[in-house]
Amino acid sequence: MNILIVGNGFDLSHYLPTKYDHFMVAMQAVENWDESKGDMGFDDFFGKDYWFKDDKTGEEWQNKFFQYTKAVYKTGEIKISAEKIEELKKKLTENVWYQYFLDHVQEVKTWIDFERKIQQAIEVVFNFFNLVKAISNRSNNINRKVESYSYKGEVSTLVLGGYESSLLNLLRILDCEFLVHEQDDVGKLRYIKVDKKEKWDFCNFYINEQYFFQTRNFEEFKFDKIVNHLQKNLDNFITIFNSYLEIIEELEPKKNFNVINEIQLYTEVFSFNYTSTCKKNYNVNQIEFLHGKIGNSQNIVLGISDLERKYLEKYKFYGFTKYHQKLMKQTNYKFLLENDGVKSNLNFWLKMENEPIDRFYETETAKKYRTNIYIWGHSLDISDDTYIKEIFSLNDQLDCNVRVVIFYFDSEAKFDLLANLLHILEKEKVEKWMKKGWLKFQENPDIAKLNNIQPVELPKFEEA
Repeated sequence: MNILIVGNGFDLSHYLPTKYDHFMVAMQAVENWDESKGDMGFDDFFGKDYWFKDDKTGEEWQNKFFQYTKAVYKTGEIKISAEKIEELKKKLTENVWYQYFLDHVQEVKTWIDFERKIQQAIEVVFNFFNLVKAISNRSNNINRKVESYSYKGEVSTLVLGGYESSLLNLLRILDCEFLVHEQDDVGKLRYIKVDKKEKWDFCNFYINEQYFFQTRNFEEFKFDKIVNHLQKNLDNFITIFNSYLEIIEELEPKKNFNVINEIQLYTEVFSFNYTSTCKKNYNVNQIEFLHGKIGNSQNIVLGISDLERKYLEKYKFYGFTKYHQKLMKQTNYKFLLENDGVKSNLNFWLKMENEPIDRFYETETAKKYRTNIYIWGHSLDISDDTYIKEIFSLNDQLDCNVRVVIFYFDSEAKFDLLANLLHILEKEKVEKWMKKGWLKFQENPDIAKLNNIQPVELPKFEEA
């Protein structure tokens, strides 16, 4: 049997803009859209990324990815209504995670970076919680104004660095009072409050008062309310991302894709994507969506692989982990060892454990019970280590005729994929699989070449 396992790189190989960068570029275009222009089209989403320019030499070049996207798909048919744009704008403005990622847009380039940024934010929130708890243990009231590291004052005062304060402000756990330095009529300098849209010189941070509960004798800080706030906003961020992917899913190819020879006979597909690219373009009906899928009843899993026990046990940040989301959203968390075809093949070989079968592997019967696994577009990152370990456990007891092919985009990607495998599995297992020929690396099938697709010229758009 042939099994195909796909990650985001599968969609990218088909020139669908599903990278984190693509999503953020499109959402920033939505935020900046002049609603008097009416509906948005595909070029309105991505046009600013069509051309690049070297500021020093003035050299210009086109974005090759979008040259092929526009060659492959009917991008001109994509239209997003003004009402939908208005709705998206509101959601983006209100969503604290989007605002957080927008502030770190230069640091986050991939969905793996995205997961790490969520984890960093949770670590800051966790430390903030511990500081607040320490203050509440020694004082009946907490001073809501946050001071800097240089401050030495009352036991009721929270001391945070500028990075932590700014991050917590983006997540709306802290409020910010913007001040500008100016001279009064007699030449004396003073700070005055201003709207944050104006030029400002300084910011005072305060703990958002909605997270306090006043009793007769003391103030109680509502840690769970902040966790719920962050969780709700992550859920809303996922609905925004779902809306974006639904737009991308509307892209129709100009002609049917040619079937890829190596995997045209696969019998099972396991997808870490949320889109139905494989089903849509290759008429595959049986797909197991391991992290959920898009749609009106979307059950997208978008979070981090795990958190240290201290985070989970003390403040219950479970909702940010993939395994919690998968259980809540009832995505298919069964994998190869629960698959009937894989189990049947493994059982066939395990029954022959004491038989001399070295020359048997190339017979027609052996080929019938071979499990070929093709991995296309998955990063093999530690965040999915459970699945990766399961794949490479299938030949543990003996050679059960499981063969794995990992597709890679370029030499740099191959380097990263191998490094990730070594990190998860350790070198002995990786070396064994490669020496025995159980594991091979191959370049991605070239969708453009297989389908005789040539890149097209991209339009230029002036900066607003």
